[in-house]
Amino acid sequence: MNPRTITVLLVFATPAVALAQTSYSRATIVGPRLNVCDVQQGQLFERKAALDVDHQVIDRERAAIERESVQLEAELRGLDNSNTAAVAAYNARSNAHNDRVAAHNQYVAATNRAGALLNGDSADFMRYCDTLRYSSR
Repeated sequence: MNPRTITVLLVFATPAVALAQTSYSRATIVGPRLNVCDVQQGQLFERKAALDVDHQVIDRERAAIERESVQLEAELRGLDNSNTAAVAAYNARSNAHNDRVAAHNQYVAATNRAGALLNGDSADFMRYCDTLRYSSR
């Protein structure tokens, strides 16, 4: 055979060899989801978004409390203990700060409880909705 004939045979044989190759798809057919699962998933996403906003509020409040605490410490170092009016004013600001910290701690605790509830509900959702098997009739 001459080289030209070999080249022509290769050109025509290559597509036939490519067509003979077998491939397997890894795609899966997913059945319809229950409406209850779609609604619950949406609610879980909304709750998570609300918790994210709460965490931002907590971070801002924590930073404000820390700034106020530093100011109160500086004020305490320069406080004239013999001036009863100044001491009373400092004590009032300190008590207000302590009340703010207590309210912040309650807010953090409530947010933590909401996060724990969300985690439990998400786990229940995963156990129920992500393990459902559908059969066609």
